[in-house]
Amino acid sequence: MLLDQGDALVGYRFAVVILTAGVPNPIDIAFQDVSGLKMSRNIIRREQMTTLDGQASPQTLTLKRGVFTGVSPLTIGNAVESIFWNTRLLRKDLLISVLDEDDSPANAWIVTNAYLESWDWESLNAESNKVLVESMSFKYTGIKYVPLTFG
Repeated sequence: MLLDQGDALVGYRFAVVILTAGVPNPIDIAFQDVSGLKMSRNIIRREQMTTLDGQASPQTLTLKRGVFTGVSPLTIGNAVESIFWNTRLLRKDLLISVLDEDDSPANAWIVTNAYLESWDWESLNAESNKVLVESMSFKYTGIKYVPLTFG
């Protein structure tokens, strides 16, 4: 008897919820691209013994989205954070969910203790009519994969 694995999830239907001080931002959930979801660990081999190093490798999570004329909570938060850019690291948790055909979360990753490492914008070009895209890169060491099932 074969196990029914369900349908394959598509990678273009997802949402990102950023929590600052434990407060979710339900407005800024749409992004063009999320990259850097990675679970990694340091393995040490000494003679015949294999063990885990207690320190997790830092990873980089990058979020990309179009820049709009309106102001959003994430933009305001990043602008405030830029005031303290050289003196403080403001940590955030991120919940990245892949959505099924009904826009319900089907799989998720929880990225913990992330901090904004860089915030940049694509080049401005007078000969192009492309949407201006901003990128936010977060450094993190904590990630958990959460396979969700409903029904």
